[in-house]
Formats: sequence, structure tokens, C-alpha cells
Amino acid sequence: MGGAYAGRVDSQTPQILGPNEVRVQQTASGLNNGPGTPLDGAKVQWVETVTLKNGQGPVEGTITFITPTGTTSSAYKGMVMTDPQGRVTAKGTYRDTDATGEFKGVTGKGSFTVAYTSKTDFTGEWKGEVKLPGQRSSKR
Repeated sequence: MGGAYAGRVDSQTPQILGPNEVRVQQTASGLNNGPGTPLDGAKVQWVETVTLKNGQGPVEGTITFITPTGTTSSAYKGMVMTDPQGRVTAKGTYRDTDATGEFKGVTGKGSFTVAYTSKTDFTGEWKGEVKLPGQRSSKR
């Protein structure tokens, strides 16, 4: 199963750790597109912490997909990279951790990528093996 999402940072709280080093706690929201999946059109919320030194560093957080019939949340971790032109990207892995409604009992894990298109807007993709309650696993 997989999908693509677009999001926007809603809030950021930076904490200076040292020269060229900062920890940022942020929240974001957006929409998921996963044609043919139960998460197509889901609202998405992110809560994460990024620690950057010279524009590079780890990110970890929780992503939640919200549909009219239930939610599913995944813990994720990865690395953020900033290239010489200032473009910010991230990639990492996720594991399903909680779900409600029709998604209660979901299990899965996979990978994600993100690319910022401005200081607050980003797009990304996720893919992995997901087993919905009462179904065999789906891998795309």
C-alpha cells in the first residue's frame, strides 16, 4: 500500500543548541492521495522533532491519517538533508502504532520521502506493507 501527500507546517518552536545547531518541534497538516486505498483523501497530521546541525540531522515523530471511519497513526524516524542550494529533503521509515474505527488492529511498516517546496510547504510519498483488519497484507 502507498500514497502521496502534500502538507504545510502549522507551527514551529526552535531551540538553539549551539553554533549552526537547532532543534525544532513542529506540527503540520495536509491531505493524502492513495488511489484505490482506504486512506485516499485522508487528512494527515504530523507532530515531529528535527535536530539539525549545518542543515542535516535526525527527524522523528508521529503521522496520523484521519478518515470519516477511523484513524491510523505511525511512528517514524529518518534523516533530513539540506543541499548546497538550500533544498530540504528527508527520508526514513515508519511503523504503525495505533488505530481506531475501521483501522483498529492495522499492522504495517514501510518507508517515506519528503521534499520541501518552500519554507512551509512539502510533498512526499510513503509505501510499505500494511495489513488491515480482516485482510491479507498489501504491498505496492
